[in-house]
Amino acid sequence: MSVYLTRIAVSAIRNISNKSFTLSNVVEFSPVKLFLNNRSDVFNLSRQLIVRNFTTDTIQPVVALENASIPLKKKTAHKKAVLEDLTKKEGHYLTFAYATANSYDLKALKEALVQQKLYEPGKLKAHEVGDVVIANPVYTIGTEPREIIFFKEGAVVFWNCTELEASNVLDFVKRYEIESYPKDVVEREREVMTYVYQPNVKKCHLQESCFVLVPDRDNSLEKYSFSHAMAQSARLGAWEARLESLAASVREHSAIMERDGATYVDKKEVVRKLGELFSLRHRLNVESDLLDTPDFYWEEEELERLYSNTVAYFTIPRRTRVLNERLSHCVELLELLSSWAADRHHVRLEWMVIALILAEVCFELLHFFERSSRSVRRKTSYTVDFEDPLLHDISIIDT
Repeated sequence: MSVYLTRIAVSAIRNISNKSFTLSNVVEFSPVKLFLNNRSDVFNLSRQLIVRNFTTDTIQPVVALENASIPLKKKTAHKKAVLEDLTKKEGHYLTFAYATANSYDLKALKEALVQQKLYEPGKLKAHEVGDVVIANPVYTIGTEPREIIFFKEGAVVFWNCTELEASNVLDFVKRYEIESYPKDVVEREREVMTYVYQPNVKKCHLQESCFVLVPDRDNSLEKYSFSHAMAQSARLGAWEARLESLAASVREHSAIMERDGATYVDKKEVVRKLGELFSLRHRLNVESDLLDTPDFYWEEEELERLYSNTVAYFTIPRRTRVLNERLSHCVELLELLSSWAADRHHVRLEWMVIALILAEVCFELLHFFERSSRSVRRKTSYTVDFEDPLLHDISIIDT
C-alpha cells in the first residue's frame, strides 16, 4: 500500500513540474525527500522553496552561464624564436636549421667538402646513418666544437656556427641542390634554437627553446635527433610558404568568380597549378616521414622520445594536418576551375559543330536554288524551241 501511495505522489509532483506558468516570480523546488517514519505517518514531504525574480532583459543562454567559469582553450601554435633574444643568454650556443632545396646530392657534396679541406666527414658514434653527411670543421674556435649536419631531404643544421659561416656554407651547397627554394623563403623559414650543458643531468631533454645536453659525454646521437626534428620543421615551413604563393593565385580566380560570376582561365595554367599541388602533397605525405616516426628511432627508445618531444614543440603534426586541409581546399577549387574550362571548351566545340552544320545547310540551299533555276531555264528554252517551228508553219499557211 505504501508503495502504491508513493507512486501516486511522485506522479502528481511530476505533473505539477511539467506545467508552465507565466509568473514574474518563479518558484524552484528542491528534490523531494521521502521519510517513512511509521505506519501511521506514511511519508513526509520536506522541500525548500526558493523564490527568484527573473526579467526578460537579463536572460542569458544556459550553456554560457554554465561555462562562464571555464577558461577558453587557446590554440597551441609554434612561434619562431627570435635570434636577438637567444644570443643574450649566457652559456648557450646557437643552432640554425635551413631548408634550401627539395634534396641534395650528398655524394658530390661529401667529395666537395673533402676537396675544400675546411671540413672533414664525421660519424655518429658507431652508427652509420644513411642519407646524412656530417661535417666537422678542421679549424676550431674556442673550446666548444662546431658541427654541420646535411640531410638528403634538402636541409642543413648548424651547431655552434655563426651566421656568417652558415651563409658561406649555404652559398657553397647551392651547386649540389636539386629544385632549390627561393632565398627569401630559406631565410624566413629557418629555425633557431640554443643548447646548453647542464651539470648533474643524466639525460638530454628539451627545455622551452633550448636543448639540454649532458656534459663530458658524446651527445652526437642526441644532436642528430634534435637536428632531424628542426630540419623537418624548416622543410614544412618552406612547403607552407609554397602553398601560400599557390593559394594567392587561386584566390584571384575565386575573387573574379565572386565579383563577375564567371572567370576565364587557361586550362594549361590550371593543370600546371594542379600538378604543383599534387607534387607538394606527394612530398608531404609520401616522400617525407612527417606523418610517422622514422625507422631509425624504432630501436632507440630514448632517441625516439627526444625526436617526438621536439616534433611536438614545433607543432609539426598539427601543421601537417592543416597543410593537408589547405591543399585539399585548393585542389577542390582548381578542379572546379578545370571542369569549368573543360565545359567551356566543350561548349565551344558544340558551337563550332553547329556553325559547320549551318554552313552546310546554306551550301545545300544554294545548290538547291541553282538546280531549281537551271530547271526553270531548261523549261523556258524548251517551250521557245517548240513554239518557233509552229509559228513558222502558221506563217507559211497564211501566205
